[in-house]
Amino acid sequence: METVFSTLRYLLGQAELSKKEGQESIPEPPKWPVLGHALLMDRENPSNTLLQLHHQYGDVYRLQFPGINMVIINSNEFAREVYDEQRFHKAVAGPLEELRGFVKDALFTAYHGERNWAIAHRILMPAFGPSVIKSMWSDMFDICSQMCLKWERFGADVPINPNENFTQLAFDTVALCTMGYRNNSFYQENTGSFISAMQTFMGYVEERTQLPKVVRLLKGHTDAKYQKCQDDMNVLIDKVIATRRKNRGVRRDLLELMLYGRDPKTNEGLTDENIRAQLITFLVAGHETTSGLLSFVMYYLLKHPDAYRKLQEEVDSVLGRDPIMPEHLSKLPYVTAVLRESLRLSPTVPLNLVQAFEDTFLARRYFVPKGQICVIQFSRLHRDPKVWGDDAEEFKPERMMDGKFEALPPKAWMPFGNGSRACIGRALAWQEAIIAVATMFQRFDFRLNDPDYSLVINQNLSLKPVNFFFHAIPRSGIPSLVATRMPVRKEEPKENIPISSVATNATGIKQGLRVLYGSNTGSALSFAERIVAAAGSKGFKPTLQTLDAAVSGQPLSKHEPIIIIAASFEGEPADNAVEFNKFLETNERRSYEGLRYAVFGVGNRDWVHTYQKVPRFIDETLSAGGAERIVALGEGDAGGDEFFETFEAWEQGLWDVLVPDNQTQGEDIDEPLDIKVVSHGEDRAITLRQPDLKLAYVETNRLLTKAGAPEKRHIEFRLPKGMQYQSGDYLTILPTNPEPSVRKVMSHFGLSPETRVAIRSGNQLSLPIGESIVLRELLTGYVELAQPATKRNLRTLAKHATTDDVRTILESLQDQYNEVLRQRKSIIDLLLAFPAINLPFATFLGMLPVMRIRQYSISSSPLDDPGLASLTVSVITSPAWNGSGEIFYGVGSTFLSKLQPSNSVQLTVRSSAAIFSLPNDISTPIVLFCAGSGIAPMRAFIQERAAQIAAGRIVGKALLFFGCRNPQEDFLYENDDLKQWEGVGAVDIRPAFSRDPAKSCGCKYVQDRILHDGDEVILLYRNGAKFFTCGSRNMAAGVREAYCKLIERSEGCDSEAAGEIFRKLQKERYATDIFG
Repeated sequence: METVFSTLRYLLGQAELSKKEGQESIPEPPKWPVLGHALLMDRENPSNTLLQLHHQYGDVYRLQFPGINMVIINSNEFAREVYDEQRFHKAVAGPLEELRGFVKDALFTAYHGERNWAIAHRILMPAFGPSVIKSMWSDMFDICSQMCLKWERFGADVPINPNENFTQLAFDTVALCTMGYRNNSFYQENTGSFISAMQTFMGYVEERTQLPKVVRLLKGHTDAKYQKCQDDMNVLIDKVIATRRKNRGVRRDLLELMLYGRDPKTNEGLTDENIRAQLITFLVAGHETTSGLLSFVMYYLLKHPDAYRKLQEEVDSVLGRDPIMPEHLSKLPYVTAVLRESLRLSPTVPLNLVQAFEDTFLARRYFVPKGQICVIQFSRLHRDPKVWGDDAEEFKPERMMDGKFEALPPKAWMPFGNGSRACIGRALAWQEAIIAVATMFQRFDFRLNDPDYSLVINQNLSLKPVNFFFHAIPRSGIPSLVATRMPVRKEEPKENIPISSVATNATGIKQGLRVLYGSNTGSALSFAERIVAAAGSKGFKPTLQTLDAAVSGQPLSKHEPIIIIAASFEGEPADNAVEFNKFLETNERRSYEGLRYAVFGVGNRDWVHTYQKVPRFIDETLSAGGAERIVALGEGDAGGDEFFETFEAWEQGLWDVLVPDNQTQGEDIDEPLDIKVVSHGEDRAITLRQPDLKLAYVETNRLLTKAGAPEKRHIEFRLPKGMQYQSGDYLTILPTNPEPSVRKVMSHFGLSPETRVAIRSGNQLSLPIGESIVLRELLTGYVELAQPATKRNLRTLAKHATTDDVRTILESLQDQYNEVLRQRKSIIDLLLAFPAINLPFATFLGMLPVMRIRQYSISSSPLDDPGLASLTVSVITSPAWNGSGEIFYGVGSTFLSKLQPSNSVQLTVRSSAAIFSLPNDISTPIVLFCAGSGIAPMRAFIQERAAQIAAGRIVGKALLFFGCRNPQEDFLYENDDLKQWEGVGAVDIRPAFSRDPAKSCGCKYVQDRILHDGDEVILLYRNGAKFFTCGSRNMAAGVREAYCKLIERSEGCDSEAAGEIFRKLQKERYATDIFG
């Protein structure tokens, strides 16, 4: 805590303040002549003194030292005033000013108004946009997995030093994500030269801060140790910069922007000296605070077992055994709450300094002169009882959940700073922290090294616990990590990280469309560019401009729609939208009648009280001036997981309104692809289009049913190395179209299967555009041929009909579209049914959706063979419902049915819903309801229980209700697996034969057998059994109805009460997997 005292003593050269006539004096303790309040301070723990002074003098008080004075802010009421950026700005003093001696005017240490800060801020902001941060996911998980792997290898007996480990984690993460540098801290005995030099340097900064100013000035920065630390850090930074200059473009990251980015306002870049300073700043500030946060999270969770349990339960429920993925973020509210609450009680940066622009007043009564420094003490601000309640000193993550965090007053929770000088890397740190916490608690249990440990704080640049150690105990059942990159496709960021600004215009289309944007991080710009990219095909000639350019150049036109994509940063516009906002503010009464516009806002809900302030202001001002909204204001939360989906839905609504009104567009029909034949039957190639799928090999493919029964098959795959699953999971398969379907298309268009084509353009980005490909391969593996035609497809077919009667039929089918769906009429079906449709092949190909993956429940347990996974599949071959007399072939099942041993298949494992898994307590009974191939996951569960029995463990009862036709045709696995497992007590089987009910106690369907054996079902329910259903919707509905009847019978209640009991059961221990 010495730095707190150092900061308080540091602010030299300010004149002592006098009370302004007619105003109250700011409270302050009695002081000694010359020394002021110096003798009051506890040098070992100045925070104790500040706390006592707060209790004694209230929410605002003054402290004075020789030549120094400052105003201490302790409450939300006063923080809201001093965080007003119209009245106060950031002050650089204390340790920050000492750090500035090394890194000069970098983002963290620049004085207010310094020109280089503004240039760097504008250049670097795009590197921290939502999609750029999301694209760092794989790198972040990579570093986190290295730490966890180290802990696994150390074992449970070795105490973990969180300060050391989390420093390595945070430093390596920042270095890799922002500049592509691997420090490999977890593969070294010590922390590495840079971290060691940095820590020594920060200790030296701390020492210098405590010296009187005169001594510092006389001593200067000539100390050999000080200089050597700087030299050691500069060596690494210069090496990283030199390597990137030789390999420009290898990564689109922060370093790339620093080296080649241009300021959109001045067209200037960063100097070499500034680049070096910025990189060191990001490494120092970027890792210190995150490592401290994680240390405090571990302390609070280990001291609060209930919170520990809730967090781990949430992680287990959401992740299961799978690595954390971006889509999990919104499903971990308790993890988020724990992070927020830890930062509330122990903000890693304890103080924030601001300075008054001009003479002003606090609470309209306390005079604050120009230049006065005010110190916001986070530890008191975050414990203000008027905001946080009487239990503000307690650790309660629940106070950050269920809308409570969003309902906080402005400036109540400020660990990342304020306004334009807030932490630029906040999103990076937050994502890194969630990945780390979720992964740690998924993989380990923890215990304190000293159960009686009480929190002791130390500070360098940030706060961290002292002498705090814990043990990490690997949890059973979690797959071991390997120190490799996360096996997921790393998407390019959806935001552009602009190296230079280039105007975009589309030409050759009739009507104008003006797209204006205000963007700092690149999100709004990327959305604007997407609209421009789509506008040409919609019949528009788009132009793209910043909002400020629209003010200084061509005014808003009433002759073309105006689309505005505007970002809002803590209630302020983007840098390239400031003048536009001023224009609207100073022209409030201006008429905008005749103007048609639409606004989409980019904001972040973490800024609760200013969320969407700028977009809403623009939208409301234009509307109040008489302009016509094309669509309602769209609002995207850059911090949410549905950010891009929200924009896509808004964009679709925009085109739905614009295109019908646009006379240049014509009908909404599918456009033909621009393709040409480039070869005939040469060099077939297999193109892999989904990198997350890997090659597996078929070991077995056997028929389970007898002749005359619907075909069902058991198929086993040898999984690729490293691919793991658990009982209840799915295999996702990339199939190919059935050969008869492919032949039908080629025959209709008169094409040879050996024809080679190259697609040169089109709206299907997943097709192999620009590549030469054999036609058979294209139709077999890239597009869906059997999917029912859409209404848009019908409009396109009608456009190409050569007779009025066929055109009329196709138009009437649009009004009777349910019939198209019911008969599964595909595009090729309609072409064959109506020869008068003269559809070019290029247009046909452009109408087809791309090939989808298919998902099937795994029917084996990894306890039997972890490298082998089986499927139990119903093969769909039946008369087509369209009345053609042809056979309909299911795409996925037909593909699987034709596989032979040693054939390769592209597949991957997908986790099931968390509830659809066996109970952790193997003594818990399970009741399984299924029919046909719905037995797949049930077979996996039973096989797992059988393996546990073979290992000498006692398992709970498994009661299987299985429905099929009769025991001779399709009683799947009856005479092999099920018979064996029933013999060892792993399962009790209750079949229902729909065509031979006499052999199943007179029960025709599963629901009948449930009622017949209801007493046993209810007994297991009362013994805590978990229930599983897998099958068709009709079968699942029948099971539900039967179960509710059992509840009525056993509980003596009516159907409504039984339904309520069943709904409660569904939330706790009733899992369903419905298909078809």
